[in-house]
Amino acid sequence: MELLIRKVNILLILAVYISKDTIFAQIIEDTGSLELVAILHRHGDRAPLHFYKNDPYKDEKKYWPNGLGQLTNEGKRKLYNLGKVFREEYKTFIPKYSAQAVRVNSSDMDRAHMSAAALLAGMFPPEGNQIWNDQLIWQPIPIHSVPNTQDKILAPLAPCPRFWAEHKKVLSLLSKLETPKDKKMYKYLTKYTGQNITSVCEALSIYDTLLVEERNGFILPQWTKNVYPYRLLEKASICPSTFTWNNIMKRIFGGPMVKEIVHQFQEKSEGRIKDMKLFLYSAHDTTIISLFRALNFKNYLLPDYGASIIFELHKKNNKYYVKMFYAHSAEIVPYEVEIPKCIVPCPLHKLSHITQYVRSVNWDTQCFEQKDD
Repeated sequence: MELLIRKVNILLILAVYISKDTIFAQIIEDTGSLELVAILHRHGDRAPLHFYKNDPYKDEKKYWPNGLGQLTNEGKRKLYNLGKVFREEYKTFIPKYSAQAVRVNSSDMDRAHMSAAALLAGMFPPEGNQIWNDQLIWQPIPIHSVPNTQDKILAPLAPCPRFWAEHKKVLSLLSKLETPKDKKMYKYLTKYTGQNITSVCEALSIYDTLLVEERNGFILPQWTKNVYPYRLLEKASICPSTFTWNNIMKRIFGGPMVKEIVHQFQEKSEGRIKDMKLFLYSAHDTTIISLFRALNFKNYLLPDYGASIIFELHKKNNKYYVKMFYAHSAEIVPYEVEIPKCIVPCPLHKLSHITQYVRSVNWDTQCFEQKDD
């Protein structure tokens, strides 16, 4: 275990950056075989979620007038352009928006809702009789969500005592595996941030705040140069994976999203949602990471703003197959990935089989029972 922690495999995405006027590389090899698309994306760029005690930019009214955690103009722009990219990719498959063909779900966070709205504005501009205002080439599209305290899929914040007990154990385990070098960095961070830093998740909090401030053009304090970005990133990248560290946590935190996608693909293959073509999910980095880990990907990663996982259901010779693509940010070309324990493309029945364990979770039972899994 210690070797695993020390040799952190931060996922390096060797991809081609594209301009706002350039579309993704073609990812649909055979449009005629495409049956259904499911896209899970992270929200766009946002303001910091919190400040550290000695943060020179913690004056919220001065530096972050829209509020903590809110989508920035850059985030709106990126997600709008991402919508245009998806439109270019799928315009043959989904010529225009219709309620019968498109379903949009979002976590109940402002930044996720706004990101979905921006993306939809780029992906589905009104056409023909959809145009209701000649001065505004935009149409309202419904975005569905449930309150955070009831969400078990996109931002799993529904009450779950067993999950948080498991998470506490994981953080305790990791703290015992910290090296003298790690502890030295935590001591350094504690000194300069003005608050006690003792864990990978507290390190992530500092890394995230510095990243957001840097991207918004603020000059970071001199002390950050000794730890930011690489040294801090090495520890910070571990934190999101602590939510799916063991099998029971994968079932609780990642299983519901896997279950949702596999279920919709099965429904389509069995003819129960004949008109449906796209499920769009607007969520968070932890949602993407948890889905990856629930599918048994082993890498640590920190998805950038607008990162997307794309699942395509294809039908060939009366059999159904699933393709999976990943883009690390809103401005990176997606590439096809091989689902662990499957082939490319992955037969739907095989995907159903290899995900059976994480999909079979009963949230209430798992969350409130105490037996080992």
